[in-house]
Amino acid sequence: MENTNNATKAGGIVHQIPVEQIDFSPNISSDAENFFQTDADIARMAARQGMVNYDKGQAIKVSSKILDMCLGLKGSKGSTLASTSDSVDDTVPEKPIINEDKALVGATAFLAESGHVARKINLETGKSIKLFYGHTGPVTRVAVYLNHLGQERLITGSWDKNIKVWDTETKECLATLKGHTDFVKALVVRAVVGEVSDADGTSRRQVKHELFSASADGTILHWDLETYQPFQGGAGGPWKGHVRGINDLCLTVEEDNEETNDANKNSDINNGGKEYLYSAGSDSTIRKWDITRGQGRGGHCVHVFQHHATTVYKIIVDAMEIWSASADKTAQRLDLETKKVDTKLEHPDFVKSIAVAGPYVITGGRQETVRVWSVATGKLIKEIKGHFDEVSSIIAIGTTLLTASLDATIRRWSLKEKDLIAPAPEDIAKPLSNNPAHTSMAKESTSNSSTTQTSSKEDSKPSMMTEEEERELAELMDSDDDGDI
Repeated sequence: MENTNNATKAGGIVHQIPVEQIDFSPNISSDAENFFQTDADIARMAARQGMVNYDKGQAIKVSSKILDMCLGLKGSKGSTLASTSDSVDDTVPEKPIINEDKALVGATAFLAESGHVARKINLETGKSIKLFYGHTGPVTRVAVYLNHLGQERLITGSWDKNIKVWDTETKECLATLKGHTDFVKALVVRAVVGEVSDADGTSRRQVKHELFSASADGTILHWDLETYQPFQGGAGGPWKGHVRGINDLCLTVEEDNEETNDANKNSDINNGGKEYLYSAGSDSTIRKWDITRGQGRGGHCVHVFQHHATTVYKIIVDAMEIWSASADKTAQRLDLETKKVDTKLEHPDFVKSIAVAGPYVITGGRQETVRVWSVATGKLIKEIKGHFDEVSSIIAIGTTLLTASLDATIRRWSLKEKDLIAPAPEDIAKPLSNNPAHTSMAKESTSNSSTTQTSSKEDSKPSMMTEEEERELAELMDSDDDGDI
């Protein structure tokens, strides 16, 4: 008797299939939509299809998912929005100075996009000013600074493991920094006072810049932006401590009561305070690093905070507190003096972005909704709905809130008290008159899905990603297959 254990039915006749003809090999799909997808993930994607809109929040649409956003330091016509003086008596600009009453007049932003491109955009008109091509994978992070000549420089990090430095006027790539062995996920620029010599041999002091970068490889590297090389003697890294990838970095100045004269004090800029670097990781920890250079010292971890249950995506740190956003579905405030959490904001899904604006803390995440909370009470003040995919970046400029999303849009909302209490103005807002949201973006498309998938599979070493990060990776890989949404 023939050995069979399967049957098919056609035309009322049951046909027995021999075992040797049954294909027991794995069913491997090349469709990115099927990678790491649970029923909940599939249901979420289906729900988002019904949320598509470009009217709320005066949406500015670009051609691929926005992974990060930072404000430009020069206006759309090249005017400086922050001091460019190289005098050490002036405050070194960390954020652009923009009139709060006309927050977006002349303002620009840089976007990191999944389409392998960085973009400079005019926030007032919604028009793209420049595109920066060169990465071979999604651009994950953007940072910007003004050099001692007042020239604006853009720094980009990518899935291709590289960091690039750009002249924002000419779009020339000035340097490619290689050192990480996995996706670059975080960048932060440090301004320091340094000695330089003129042609006649006299020395003077001017502001120099350094870069800290962090990666899915779990390390931090420290770069000299004058030479585009890592610092020597251990200070350049790699700094190790996290056992999984690092998602965010933040520099802060804290009061230092010790009578020391180390390279970290940078007193002309920080009024004698001491600088520290904080890192947020997928291992659920936030680490505090002494960034002192010299005497063979590199980054030394001086404290580990472990108040989250899983991945920490974003952090905001000042001398008094840490605000953090996490995959444990909370945003938390930790008091740096007591080292205890005093505020915990519960969310229905992962919290991926966070910003503090005066009396408000604003959060965004995988659930598409932007939430405004009271810093003083921890109470939810308002939910802002408009995005139809994950909110990846939040920036507050005066009383204007900018949000960027994987739905490939930037949107703006009011943080004025009357608007937070009244019915949402975003529900009746009209698109910008010259908003390119509905114009063709095909000529800017930089879809390279095959390159993206190759990049993600390049290393054969075990993955350092958590399960939720693998799901997010799969969703992002599918981002450019859809074209314009």
